Amino acid sequence: MAINVVNQEAKTAKEGYLHRLLVALDQFINVALGGDPDETMSARSQRAAAKGNWLGKFMVWWLDKLNSQHGLKAEAGDLERAEAVEQLEDKSLDVKQ
Repeated sequence: MAINVVNQEAKTAKEGYLHRLLVALDQFINVALGGDPDETMSARSQRAAAKGNWLGKFMVWWLDKLNSQHGLKAEAGDLERAEAVEQLEDKSLDVKQ
């Protein structure tokens, strides 16, 4: 089942302080376990599941019990946060589009 990525990104853009702290903790744990910076364990698990990885599939199954389509929402959230940082850095560096 697909999600509306645009709607999910808009929701992510309005995250509150506590949620942003939890995302930061999630990203920290992901990096400590060998993942890429600025990505959440949830999005990493979703990508692994899509490639057939058994641990990724288990994580997605478990997270979906807490929040339907959690992995897909996490991927959209990671995308929104990355785009927000990109815009901030472009503005800071005076990058012309």
